[in-house]
Amino acid sequence: MSYSELQKELKLQNKVIGITRVKRSEETPEHTFGCIYKVLHRVLAGETIVSAIGFCGCKGFENNSGLKDEMPRIPGGFGLFLSKGSNQQWTPPGERFKCDPEMACAMFDCLPKDVMGGYDALKFEPYREGLECDVVVTFCNADQLSAMIVLHGYDKAEYDRVIATTVSGCASMIRIPLNELKSDRPRAVITGTDLAQRKFMDEDLLAISITGPEFKKMLSYTDECFFHSPVWKPVRNRIRKDENLEEVCFTPIGTR
Repeated sequence: MSYSELQKELKLQNKVIGITRVKRSEETPEHTFGCIYKVLHRVLAGETIVSAIGFCGCKGFENNSGLKDEMPRIPGGFGLFLSKGSNQQWTPPGERFKCDPEMACAMFDCLPKDVMGGYDALKFEPYREGLECDVVVTFCNADQLSAMIVLHGYDKAEYDRVIATTVSGCASMIRIPLNELKSDRPRAVITGTDLAQRKFMDEDLLAISITGPEFKKMLSYTDECFFHSPVWKPVRNRIRKDENLEEVCFTPIGTR
């Protein structure tokens, strides 16, 4: 199945982006403002945006995405910002995502490092047929997310090849998936769960980040996977309930 057919089957039009590590000297970074999840609405609408150190209005993006490996510098301290806060600028009353500053700092220390592979910028663009990119991010509702998770696991025995994380949205969407490119067992990462960024997403959507090579493998399996099984039909009908779908016929081997 082609990417356009996957789009149609899961109704993913304008919901998939590709992220590629690039050289700043060969691209034209653009100054953007606010959370990267807000900026991604422009990408989903058709724009291509390149970001690099010094170009994103959210300084946490540089550190969390992998452009920098240093802990974000926040008045009062990163640990206080993620925990109980202080009386200094930006930190009151604190996000209270972690129980104390030490736990917050330890969490950042656990993040993978050196994920840029010698590149110094990130290109965000709408995914298109045949695009060569490092990470594919799909914004999806619960039914679409279920389908993407099952399709990702189609050729895998392990039950833990899709993970959900308690990190920033930038880290789960970009840094951790980029690190999975180094693995011979790359995992997909559920993202869009950072409470600080949820306000920039539709309340019914999450997202999943998958390495580019893994996404291409998923496309190669769509002609034989559960899309051709009776179990898929009611979910398919719900995803595409506003369409006049043709009746799906199944044979004993699942071909339609």
